[in-house]
Amino acid sequence: MKVGVNSHIVKEISGQEFSLDELNVDVVELGFDDVTVLTEDGIIWEALKNLAGLGVEFTLHAPTSDGKNVRVDLGRYSRMNIITMERVFRIAEALDATTVVVHGGDIHRSYHRAFANTRKQMMEISAVAEEHGVRLLIENLTDMRIGVFPHELLPFLESNVGICLDIGHAFLTAMKYGVPMDEFALLKAEEVHAHDNNGTTDEHLPPGEGMIGRAYASRLIRATRPTYVILEIRRYSRPENVMEVLEFARGLKGQVVRGVG
Repeated sequence: MKVGVNSHIVKEISGQEFSLDELNVDVVELGFDDVTVLTEDGIIWEALKNLAGLGVEFTLHAPTSDGKNVRVDLGRYSRMNIITMERVFRIAEALDATTVVVHGGDIHRSYHRAFANTRKQMMEISAVAEEHGVRLLIENLTDMRIGVFPHELLPFLESNVGICLDIGHAFLTAMKYGVPMDEFALLKAEEVHAHDNNGTTDEHLPPGEGMIGRAYASRLIRATRPTYVILEIRRYSRPENVMEVLEFARGLKGQVVRGVG
């Protein structure tokens, strides 16, 4: 199991607080809002060269429907989605990254249309990803997007598509709809996004600053036994909390538990 962080908190990428030397992580998940390496017009090659020179392993988080630099919304069928994702895979290839996390589409007027559009485009981009040596992971989300409930992710699984379990999103779904967290733990997740919240909004706090807590997050991680654990943090009360939770996550390597109840 490799432990990492999202690029939002990495000084060399986003300009935020923590340097790679301070973090000392196994991997960084690159978000396309954190650095202008891809726009609607294409790849910014100089920025990509700078990223490649950081000497860190990357996973990638594909652009989302509300991205500021470039957007992908699989809920609408668009050739631009396919073109953008092919560019993402080229970036992954240049960074020697083999994993890309992707969101299901937004639900606009029809759930079923959004589901069908997401599935059709996932099949297309999965084939393109495979050509670039990249594996896709579809992430569980929150309201008004495809992939809120655990069973919604299952139709997308195929030889080149796996699951990314987002603990914060799962908790919001559990709080709103009463879905047991155990159901999310049953997913064979290859990557986990670990962050905390207080049950109403997607705050992306360090585990331990919200209602989920470190102990419960650790049980989910140990139950799923992912290849990657990414601390997907966007806000925190103290910098020390980020460093403490990194040490906590490193301590989970090699540990296994059955169930989370």
